[in-house]
Amino acid sequence: MARLNIYLPDDLHELASRWRRTLNLSEICARALREELSAVESSRTTINLSSVVRKSSSVEERLAHVFALQEAFVVEVPAKRSTRDELGAFAAGYLDRWLCDGSLLAIAGGRQTWSVIRNLSPRNLRVNIVALGYGQHDPVALHTHPNTLLTLAWLLYAPRAQAHLVGSSKFKESWELSDATDITPKYFVIASCSMFSAGSPFAELLGKDVSNKLLNEGVIGDFAYTFFKKDGGVASAPIVSGAEQSVMSAETLRSLSQRSDARVIMIAGGDEKALVAEWALKHRLCNTLITDSDLAAKLLANREVPANGD
Repeated sequence: MARLNIYLPDDLHELASRWRRTLNLSEICARALREELSAVESSRTTINLSSVVRKSSSVEERLAHVFALQEAFVVEVPAKRSTRDELGAFAAGYLDRWLCDGSLLAIAGGRQTWSVIRNLSPRNLRVNIVALGYGQHDPVALHTHPNTLLTLAWLLYAPRAQAHLVGSSKFKESWELSDATDITPKYFVIASCSMFSAGSPFAELLGKDVSNKLLNEGVIGDFAYTFFKKDGGVASAPIVSGAEQSVMSAETLRSLSQRSDARVIMIAGGDEKALVAEWALKHRLCNTLITDSDLAAKLLANREVPANGD
């Protein structure tokens, strides 16, 4: 069997020495090397290479120009295929290409985000993951709650990944970022947008009192927990009494979207999301869009001049 000497930092050597007679350290090293090198090799496959070097279409270029985006992607959805699943698979592939050691990933809840997480590839990454949202679970749709999605992502990237549930004391600290000095993306927020109504699962999660307050303000939709009123204005952020919460303000989302090293990704498809998606884009709350051709056409039909955030 071939042998290879590997350098271990002093603190890691001390820890490994404690387990020398209990664990097979050679097998652990071999497994870790195989995972890391396989991930590198897999990034050279034809499929991944074609996605990296793909040329933007004219529609994608117009979306990026009109809404001042870093990137825009229009996903063609085959007949009889789910738009949500196709967008989720594409978004997962995007994250697979960009997430690396030192990345910070924030995950909002929802069925669209669930579709992203379940398509991610398992990797051994030193990535910091935080859940965005309200409460500790969703009694109506358990699998779409951000804590569930965060747990699944943490399992995919374990054992070096760190995860912070909704309400974590580390939430604010995690997003106190230094000035942008790099053009390579390393901060990521993934979220979708949706309409808001009294009977929606999200309204049930927030509770009757909070939902009624939002509805009375004229709220009809949200993106990443920024709520929009009927006129497209941003509503005041709700405070759910007695519930944990980890929510970024509209100002924070806008600030992140202006950074070259951050990607605030809105993943949305279908005509029913057009209005809320346009408002999120108008307010510059995201800088990356992953959508389908129908919604892309509708967004461009409504906006023919560059967005100014007014």
